[in-house]
Amino acid sequence: MNSKKQKWIAIGLGATLVIAALGTGGTYVVREYGREGTAQESAIVFAPNPNSRQYGTDDQIALLQARLKKDSEDFEANLALSLQYLQKVRETGDPSLYSKVEKLLNVAAKSGSKNPDYFAARATLDLSRHNFASALDWATQAVTADPERARYHGVQADALIELGQYDKAIEALQQMVDRRPEFSAYARIAYARELYGDPEGAVEAFTLAIDAGSSIPENLSWGYVQRGHLEFAMNHSDRALADYESALTTLAGYPPALAGKARLAAAAGRTDEAIALYTTAFDRTPLAEYAISLGELYSATGNALAAAKQFDLVRAIDKLQSQNGVNTDLEVALFLADHGSDPSAAVARARDAYRERPNVNAADALGWSLYQSGQYAEAEKYSTEALRLGTRDSLKLFHAGMIAKATGTQDKAREYLFDALRFNPSFSLIYSATAKETLTTLGGNLPAAAQAVR
Repeated sequence: MNSKKQKWIAIGLGATLVIAALGTGGTYVVREYGREGTAQESAIVFAPNPNSRQYGTDDQIALLQARLKKDSEDFEANLALSLQYLQKVRETGDPSLYSKVEKLLNVAAKSGSKNPDYFAARATLDLSRHNFASALDWATQAVTADPERARYHGVQADALIELGQYDKAIEALQQMVDRRPEFSAYARIAYARELYGDPEGAVEAFTLAIDAGSSIPENLSWGYVQRGHLEFAMNHSDRALADYESALTTLAGYPPALAGKARLAAAAGRTDEAIALYTTAFDRTPLAEYAISLGELYSATGNALAAAKQFDLVRAIDKLQSQNGVNTDLEVALFLADHGSDPSAAVARARDAYRERPNVNAADALGWSLYQSGQYAEAEKYSTEALRLGTRDSLKLFHAGMIAKATGTQDKAREYLFDALRFNPSFSLIYSATAKETLTTLGGNLPAAAQAVR
């Protein structure tokens, strides 16, 4: 590890102090700011989960709505209800709730426009809509107004990470965890650890988050799912499955956990099971990521018509999200690069994404889009940037390997592809086999983990 680039995050545990070394590598945990949905508007149904009473969100919303009937300008009630609606988006994927949040915050601003909780709520809404520069402005106002409130530093760190300002984000996270080491702090520490190439440390931090607990059941299930995703990324399928099952025990029918199990089934070749699980997850929370996975599974089984229907849903949700103020350039750029018919459209969306959020994920999306359009030299520039933290994300490494092959740097291509398969030989339904075939063609040896997979 290059000590000059080393960063440290101290996690307080009562009388104990756990020091987490952040090196120069890592992947990016998917955040739950906003949701991606699906399809032709007529086909998108944001139906309540059959077990939604477990969440408790609807009860809180009803109580706050009753309170606002008595006083529509109650600052605290407007602010609290706005946050409950943001929680509801996490649970249903319905982006139309953002307009309700905005109206509530506009009312709250009449009496609390200088209140740091108002600043933080505005920042959270902007994070949900992927307006990260604006989110940083609001979060910084909150921190400036009350630097001792841990939550404000966390919201600021979220925006800084999305904007690629990693050193400042780590400083903000340190401020957060110094003030209040609890679920949301540990979860963000996990995020930072994985970002800097320490998925094992990220698992440890998510374990601390889960042990700390949360008053919101959905948050706890989310923590199990995120730890499961990390275990899957390290090719620990049994551990991942255990975490997804724990999430489902906490909240029966929790869609992200069903999707996690679906991914495991797909990796094991149990296609019918994977389709059934993704379908159930999608029916409960219509996210684009589930539709994309279903489309890829249908393609793998030769059902081109069913696959096309799923991909049409993804394109439609892009329109729906945009209508509700959500910027999906990054997510859609990767989708178009993999499944679109116009490579230039993917490049255009990726350039817009990189301009708005110049982080390693946007660099990866732009590099891959440029590769798919045949612009290999420029693709290599952004691929290198995407790996600048030393990622252990197999998909990013695969992208880098294919780009290196295209630019004639065969040694790098072999190295990247080998590492992609070493970390997780089942990293992608559509690209894992390509990684193996390409590595073999280049004269490279398959890692033992990849040889063990069918």
